[in-house]
Amino acid sequence: YQVPEGGGGGEFFGEKMIKFLILVNKQGQTRLARYYEDRSGMSVEERSTQEADIVRKCLMRGEQQCSFLEFMGHKVIYRRYASLFFIVGVDDDENEIGVLEFIHCLVETLDKHFENVCELDIMSQLEKAHFVVDEMLINGFIVETNKQNILAPIRFLDKPT
Repeated sequence: YQVPEGGGGGEFFGEKMIKFLILVNKQGQTRLARYYEDRSGMSVEERSTQEADIVRKCLMRGEQQCSFLEFMGHKVIYRRYASLFFIVGVDDDENEIGVLEFIHCLVETLDKHFENVCELDIMSQLEKAHFVVDEMLINGFIVETNKQNILAPIRFLDKPT
């Protein structure tokens, strides 16, 4: 491997697979958001508006419609579990079924840790929810899907000393 001109900055794998991950409730309130693309050129208001547009489009879709849509150059893939929507933005060339599998794995992992995860768990233990996401995704790439491996560091931190 040779570092490309200009340094490389971790981009040697090419484009990031996942651009963003958003968890929202049925009312459209964001409960967890992670962005993996450079948004330094966007103001907080612009990002909030874009996030609200994405969420609104997902919430308006019926159960009979597919869980994929196009939005501002991204493919948006979402899935509803109980009262939470898991929304993921990816490049156009990503496999939708693979992303749905990732969402399912994330939900199963959260379920295993929180014992049947719900919106209140995410809100009351947001740092642990972020920790689970951070164990699964690094810089927009899926790096771990084994639930035991993902939860081992969290269980270690939860052990009484």
